Amino acid sequence: MSCQDRADEDDAAQSGDRYVTGNAAHGSPHIVALSSVHVASDRRIYHAQACSLARAGFRVTLIARQDVSPAETCGVRIIHLDPPRTRLHRLLGSTGVMRLALRARGDLYVLHDPELLPVGMLIKCITRRPVIFDVHEDGRAAIRGRTWLPAWLRRPASWVYHLLERLTLPWIDALILADAAYARHYQGKRTLTVLNYPAASNAALFDTYQPAPRSRPALVYVGAITCLRGLMEMLELVVRLRPAHPDILLRLIGPVGEEHERRRAQRYIQQHDLGPNLQWTGRVPHTEAHHWVLESDVALALLHPDPNYVNSLPTKMFEYMMMGRPVVVSDFPLWRAIVDQAACGYTVDPLDAAAVAEAVDRLLGDPALRQRMGATGRQAVLAEYSWEREAERLEALCRELLTARPGR
Repeated sequence: MSCQDRADEDDAAQSGDRYVTGNAAHGSPHIVALSSVHVASDRRIYHAQACSLARAGFRVTLIARQDVSPAETCGVRIIHLDPPRTRLHRLLGSTGVMRLALRARGDLYVLHDPELLPVGMLIKCITRRPVIFDVHEDGRAAIRGRTWLPAWLRRPASWVYHLLERLTLPWIDALILADAAYARHYQGKRTLTVLNYPAASNAALFDTYQPAPRSRPALVYVGAITCLRGLMEMLELVVRLRPAHPDILLRLIGPVGEEHERRRAQRYIQQHDLGPNLQWTGRVPHTEAHHWVLESDVALALLHPDPNYVNSLPTKMFEYMMMGRPVVVSDFPLWRAIVDQAACGYTVDPLDAAAVAEAVDRLLGDPALRQRMGATGRQAVLAEYSWEREAERLEALCRELLTARPGR
């Protein structure tokens, strides 16, 4: 991978890297976060972790793929990677990521991709600095759901990844888990669950929101757009709702997954003349995504019952709730418990098109119900599901590892 080599602060000032001191004093511990897969504005990596650690007084450098960059850096120094041309190019580019990470001279390193585990092992050997692996998903289950891999290769690839973890994790000082369910894979390892809750500070956008007049009902989905995440089900939902709501609008906020999925969706859209009923934005900054949620009536998360999703917390659902919008989401036991307790929407079988359409139509036909469910969902997030408490636990882990490091 060709990397924009901007490792020193002087180089950063000359090349356009943004570096803002934030709350970090000179000589504060330096945390370097690495990702060759995620973009620099990733919600968990940048908005949650990196910005929180910077506000806590650490110097933070983030090495990640270039995208629509945040307007504010929260005191985080961002080193952009050039976009990879292919997956193989991305994998081979791990050496470039390691070179940038070593030049950054971190006191602690945080890995955000499984493919960087060998890099973390080498960084540990070379620097003797503590290394954390942030487990974003159930890696073994996720590989078995990768549609770009031939079906016959998915299970062997999952076992190869398991072997990779066996070889590299003994060199990793701690793992932070995006969901407590992942802990079953890491018995005997030091783990800390850091959940993907939204930051309560983002809730202020709801308070200042001034709704624009609109005459058409709108649905919204935010996140990666793939068939496994309900792309085709959402398109069919529009077809089913259109007789009762001819001007229904579906907003898809995020990047489309594989090219074959894009082609399949385009064929369906052309077949049913859905162009006037769709709005595709691609990837947008975090605040803009929240804006589009506010501009919609019902928020969707119709993910398939894949093992990687069933036991994972629905981050996008919490974001929807924080923005005061009722939700229609997959009827997974974990998700159902949250929705039922908060009384913030409906859970449905995502593969039952009639049930999905019925739930959404019920909300579209009852503005008072939408308002009530949106309000109770927002209250639940602010009371129980906010990021700030998770940030404190992450900060405590980093300080403990830095204090325990030999030579400090």
